[in-house]
Amino acid sequence: MLNYSLDEMNRIIGKKLKLEDYKRIALKFGLDLDEGENTLNFELTSDRIDIVSKYSLAHVFATQLGIKMKKHGIIGIEKHGVLIEKTGREFVNVLHVVLDEKIGDKLSEILAIQERLDRNVGRNRKKSAIGLFDYEKISFPLRYCEVLKDKLNFIPLGHSSLKNYDEIVKDVKQASEYKNLIPKKPIVWIDNTSSIIAMPPIINADKYSVTENTRELFIDITGIDKETVNAVTKILIYNLQFLGKVSIMEAKYKSNSISTNLSLETYDFYLNEESIKSVLGTDISKEQAMKMLSAMDYDIKSLGKDIIVKPPFYRQDVMHQVDIIDDIMRSFGVDNINGIIPHSYTEGGFLPNHYTLQSIKELLIGFGYQEIDINALTNERYQFINSFMEGEDYASLLQLKSGEVTMVAKYAFPELLRLISNNLHKKFPQNIFSLSEVVERGNSDVDFNNRLKLSLVSCEKDVNVAGTLSIIKKVFSDCFIIDNISTKYLGSKYDKTFIKGRAYSILSNEKEVGFAGEVHPRVLNSFGIELPISLAEIYVDGFT
Repeated sequence: MLNYSLDEMNRIIGKKLKLEDYKRIALKFGLDLDEGENTLNFELTSDRIDIVSKYSLAHVFATQLGIKMKKHGIIGIEKHGVLIEKTGREFVNVLHVVLDEKIGDKLSEILAIQERLDRNVGRNRKKSAIGLFDYEKISFPLRYCEVLKDKLNFIPLGHSSLKNYDEIVKDVKQASEYKNLIPKKPIVWIDNTSSIIAMPPIINADKYSVTENTRELFIDITGIDKETVNAVTKILIYNLQFLGKVSIMEAKYKSNSISTNLSLETYDFYLNEESIKSVLGTDISKEQAMKMLSAMDYDIKSLGKDIIVKPPFYRQDVMHQVDIIDDIMRSFGVDNINGIIPHSYTEGGFLPNHYTLQSIKELLIGFGYQEIDINALTNERYQFINSFMEGEDYASLLQLKSGEVTMVAKYAFPELLRLISNNLHKKFPQNIFSLSEVVERGNSDVDFNNRLKLSLVSCEKDVNVAGTLSIIKKVFSDCFIIDNISTKYLGSKYDKTFIKGRAYSILSNEKEVGFAGEVHPRVLNSFGIELPISLAEIYVDGFT
């Protein structure tokens, strides 16, 4: 979520826009806009991971208004003697940013950019992490290397006294927050005076911290995944070039076996009027397409009837010709595309299980539950880590663009707990349910099946599993005409998710069709929920 005032966004764009202007363009580009009193709150889509600041956000609106925002671009390659030795986080890029003026109140926005990229793209600093330093405080050349624990001493950011490795791990907040990322052998940056300036990805040295008086930034992007490190680097370059001159610093690797091979070059795509029409179903001239793409930072060349299109270096989402045509559609406006009358007509109707599912919904609404549509795409943190369920046999996603979306949901109830966690400011009790499809692995690594599940969650002071089971039995009795429902205690593998002795398997004709239980406090704590919860999750596709 990006939250900025209307006046602030207008100042960056350089034009006094009205709220309706922002709504119109936000709708085109899939930016969910929730306006407050002189405030714009943008919920971004996972495909545009490059939009992480008010500057890149403003650039989207400026392109649609024909406004050229000031960008410094990339100055070139700087050679300052940065040596990368092989470590546990071997992939490294470094940048030098000369700001137009002292960083001042822009510091909070730059720190927000760092946090968003570390969390969403870097997977909470695991795959990549960003370090920010005051360039003028550093004595070059730099070494990025491993050191012995007993040789590590520096004053961590926000502290006033020298600390050794054990003290940092014990006393520094960031070390506690990212303790799973602390390497067995400490990785550090060491400058020309043999001073440690940081221990990536945990903490920087206080001496080199960025302040409101900083004029130049040294930025390191370190990680275990080369593609992620490069993607984060490009997004940083894009966003920071609105604030100053950005240079890529040459990093020499001691080992020839490791390198990020960072390149800002992108592939050429070929478009023409026919290819655009085949996707959009409407006539958009070559000249129109070139004008729209050029405004969105695409490099455009005309070749006969074709357009040679080179995407901007920071657009990680452009992987196919269709992605470019999608940008043309957004700029052109969906409402300007004429509808096509189908050649044949068919009569619509309900799916065979419609009335059964409808009766389930009506029954649960009668019990005071509210229906929720869960997101099919989620991540391992909610599905397995926070819920303490087994993280096996699930459908993971490839070519990830965001740490928030990494897999297809295997269980429905963690997403309902996530919803309650995000709505703790609402009134309790909160009784919700979901009739949603999840994805489970079949007999092979490439065999996955959609399964329809009913999940219901009750969060209130005196909730118990007996009440939840009575509702489930009522669902089977009234909606499926099945009365032979029995229960047995869940196995020990669920002891971390549910309170021992208060969790059951739900059986129909001795076949397990789901589970129910009172949620363990450790799960409630991981979601930040204080009131007790009872829940149930059952398969319904075998009965509809």
